[in-house]
Amino acid sequence: MKTHSIIAFFVLFALPLLMMGQNRPNPKFDTRHKNIYLELLGSNILYGVNFDVRLQKGRMDGLGFRAGIGGFSTSLNDEDSDLTVGLVTFPLEVNHLVGKGRSSLVTGVGLLPVYATASGQGDFSNHEFVQGEGLALMGGFLTFGYRLQPRKSGLMLQVNWNPLIVRGQGFRAGWIGIGLGMGFK
Repeated sequence: MKTHSIIAFFVLFALPLLMMGQNRPNPKFDTRHKNIYLELLGSNILYGVNFDVRLQKGRMDGLGFRAGIGGFSTSLNDEDSDLTVGLVTFPLEVNHLVGKGRSSLVTGVGLLPVYATASGQGDFSNHEFVQGEGLALMGGFLTFGYRLQPRKSGLMLQVNWNPLIVRGQGFRAGWIGIGLGMGFK
């Protein structure tokens, strides 16, 4: 367990700081830098797509905003129960990138609204069919990670730790995410 913690610390924090010194100057541009990427795990819970934009024109670092959509659905069947559950997540995040070139340390804080559906029957409902759906705020999340993004347009990669703060359940520290997509001006 200690070895995994040391490796996670190095990948998420030390490696990006070491790589920041390796950056060349960014090209001059007068638009906002944007990224669209697919994310596995992370704040989308299972998988999703995100749009991220820097708020200041001509900068690849600094304050930004991310919005996404993701989720999952599953069915649980056994001889006594049949249950189908679906969850659509809408992560909204204010984030900050530190790093003048392609490599950046990513920090952020966000809210996680969700739309959930459930239907089924079994022991949990006295074998009567039940269904429900609704929109709710699942909680919030933090982001600490590393982003490699293009100077102009091209491939971007993000690896992050997303601890979740779930309403009614508290802090969930063990959530990692990885994103792969395109960055452009």
